[in-house]
Amino acid sequence: MPASDFRPTLSRNLFIALSLTLLALPVAVWLLREPLAGFYIANGLTGLGLALNGVIVAFFLAGCLRLLTLLWRYRGEEYAIARFIDDLRRHGRRLRVDDDDRSLIARRYRSMLLANRQGATPDHAALAQLLVAGESSRSSLPRYVNNILILTGVFGTIVSLSIALVGTSDLLAAAGGDTSGINVVVHGMSTALSTTMTAIVCYVIFGYFYLRFTNVQTRIISAIEQVTADYLMPRFRVAAEHVNEETARLIASLKQVAERLQQAQDRQEDHEALLLKALQDHNGHMEDIAQQLLATRRLLKAGFRLSDGEVH
Repeated sequence: MPASDFRPTLSRNLFIALSLTLLALPVAVWLLREPLAGFYIANGLTGLGLALNGVIVAFFLAGCLRLLTLLWRYRGEEYAIARFIDDLRRHGRRLRVDDDDRSLIARRYRSMLLANRQGATPDHAALAQLLVAGESSRSSLPRYVNNILILTGVFGTIVSLSIALVGTSDLLAAAGGDTSGINVVVHGMSTALSTTMTAIVCYVIFGYFYLRFTNVQTRIISAIEQVTADYLMPRFRVAAEHVNEETARLIASLKQVAERLQQAQDRQEDHEALLLKALQDHNGHMEDIAQQLLATRRLLKAGFRLSDGEVH
């Protein structure tokens, strides 16, 4: 997705949807209180069933609350990215980021600015890996809940079936119409079913919102990397890091200068040859003129019958 198409609404919408779901669950439980009481409480000889279901619900609520806090934070990150893109378009290279801005995109900008001031080109790959690692650590609790939630139901089922087996053993060993064993069997089977149902319902709800949350997280990280590639890397690119490219350009320029110097030298040699020829021609002409003057002098001397002292 191009950075220009980024819309800061996905986190907000998912936050509202999860909040409404958590508010709707107590209402649904209240409306279905009679069948739920019969299903979870009627056949309970001990508080084990309520304890196991309570653990499952506690995991579910802890994961949902953590998702809400992360979604609220990502809501701010989305608005920060949108605002940063708008500032880049309006201010260009005069962009300034406040020091108290703790958003991911602001921290990315300050990291690249610091590297540039130290004379180095920012390492985009390393910055991307650090961002992914940091955000992955923030979502460790929801990821753990998503992985463990269905296993809590399986654990409750195993414990409950163990209780049922104990009741079956007591039933087989009992005599005289003792019904305590069958009651334990019913209690164990009921607890197994209730924990499984609770875990499935919680896992379906939490798994959906966790999947949507990972989409939000991926979208924000992708937007930051897209802004970095499109706008920030060209700005903070240092020529010294591209020695081969600059050296090739310098060698090509020097080659052109050498060729021009060679051409100038060749022209200078031609000019020197022409000048030498002109001097030789001039000397030849001067000798001819001298010979002609001597011949003229002899003619004058012979024609006017002058002595050597009278001819100047």
